[in-house]
Amino acid sequence: MDRTEVRGTLREMWDTRPARPRDGRKVGGVALAIARRYDIDPVLVRVAFAVTAFYGVGLLLYLVGVVVLPDAGDAPGGRRGPGVPALVGLAVLGLLGAGLFFGSDGGLLLGLVALGLLFLLHRSRGSVVPAPDPAPAVAPAVAPAVSLVKGEQEPPSWDPLGAAPFAWDLPDPGQAPPPPPPRRLPVTAVTLALALLAGGVTALLLLATGVFSPSSVPILLGVVLAVLGAGLLVGSFLHAGRGLVPFAVVVGLLTWGAVAAPLETWPPGDVGDVRFAPATVTGLDPRYEHGAGDFTLDLRGLDLDGTAPVTTSVEVGVGDVRVLVPADADVTFTGTAGLGEVRFDGQGTDGPGAELTRVDDLGADGIRSGRPLEVAVTTGAGDVEVLRG
Repeated sequence: MDRTEVRGTLREMWDTRPARPRDGRKVGGVALAIARRYDIDPVLVRVAFAVTAFYGVGLLLYLVGVVVLPDAGDAPGGRRGPGVPALVGLAVLGLLGAGLFFGSDGGLLLGLVALGLLFLLHRSRGSVVPAPDPAPAVAPAVAPAVSLVKGEQEPPSWDPLGAAPFAWDLPDPGQAPPPPPPRRLPVTAVTLALALLAGGVTALLLLATGVFSPSSVPILLGVVLAVLGAGLLVGSFLHAGRGLVPFAVVVGLLTWGAVAAPLETWPPGDVGDVRFAPATVTGLDPRYEHGAGDFTLDLRGLDLDGTAPVTTSVEVGVGDVRVLVPADADVTFTGTAGLGEVRFDGQGTDGPGAELTRVDDLGADGIRSGRPLEVAVTTGAGDVEVLRG
């Protein structure tokens, strides 16, 4: 493909850009216009906008679509722009999308990929012209042969005198029966069955090779999500498979959570809520590991007279971690949460991969005294909090 073909395709995309319909739209009609232009399921386009909106790309592209795609008016062939409330809302969405776009590492790359996919879609289906909606047939008005009592049916043409009222619901002789409704392909059922089969086969392979572990969960979910995505793609061209959308959303969120959480470092500890309150420095373990459940470490009873630092670490797979330290202790803290919030004495941060570090926090007295505490806490999914007093 040379530059001339690329410029010709881009020019054709501009000249044949669709109008945003007013019937059936959800927000601005951009997704519905694209779906009708290329004769694909609008659900797939809407899901694509929703997914890319997390990076700001979807919001920006949607705003561009509202600007460049004309708005179909109520009258046939009419065009009119969005109203003032719509413009204000779209401006807010554009500012939000710009913030997310420039604040994410993969926003620019994802935007280029989205535009490239639209270009390829036009190359493959640009010549598709959806059939116009058929006009409803208007039956010719026929004067009844006899007057009818209110609430009664009109007799058929073969019995104009109404001599057989018991058969008025029968069709006229020679009238063709109504066509059966179009049969929908079982895209949803077939895709769900294939997704379960693919997930089961993947789990068996992981177990047979001896590599099945919590770190393998993203791989398993990714296989299932890939099958669901393929089903949605096929269903978009067959106008079927809308039932896959909630399953794809749930599996997508689970996959995102499994990737964000550091499952590869899941500790082999117990399950359940635990609490440790060592009374002496010698009774404090240098390392605590816990599989799942809330973990509390109370260090307020330690005798911190001396100069050598007291060091410990806590690692929890899933659960909240709470560390209690003396009000005047000198603390150096490092906290990490794969999915959750990290707080130290009322201040902190949250979000995927949240991290917080405090070095030589001198406590309430503000002076360096006694043995310093060095605490490192890591949790895969949960909140981390250090409290004084």
